[in-house]
Amino acid sequence: MKYFSEEWAQEYMKALNANKNYAAAASWWVGDFMFGFEASGNLDHEIRIFIGLHKGKCTGVKVLKESEEYELLPPNSEPRPLKEGEKIGVEFVFAGKYDNWVKVLSKELDPIQGLMAGKFKLLGNMAKVMRATKAAQEMVVATTMVEGADPY
Repeated sequence: MKYFSEEWAQEYMKALNANKNYAAAASWWVGDFMFGFEASGNLDHEIRIFIGLHKGKCTGVKVLKESEEYELLPPNSEPRPLKEGEKIGVEFVFAGKYDNWVKVLSKELDPIQGLMAGKFKLLGNMAKVMRATKAAQEMVVATTMVEGADPY
């Protein structure tokens, strides 16, 4: 299975939901994300993955098709459940080059430090994200629990 494929996303959701440290750190968090993986290195196309997050649980994941659009919701919006045929709504977009994401997955780069260094972009309420640094770190830990993933 390749990093950031639909199969990887499903396994990541299981790993995140099995991570008790994430559940504790994100027990207050409500806000869905779109993760963007921009072409770089061996990845020659963009990948976007919806990650539903609600009070310490991952409520769903979806790898968007190239033609699929999403909507950035206003701060503190109620999460919009995934429904077939409806545009996905997210409160946050966290995006960066594929090579930088690989560094995050190998724990060479902390996602928050990467954001501060300009290696990632964030759309959404940065103050809310900065209050959740432990949850962000545990989200990275969950990526290491996905076995059998190969980079592009």
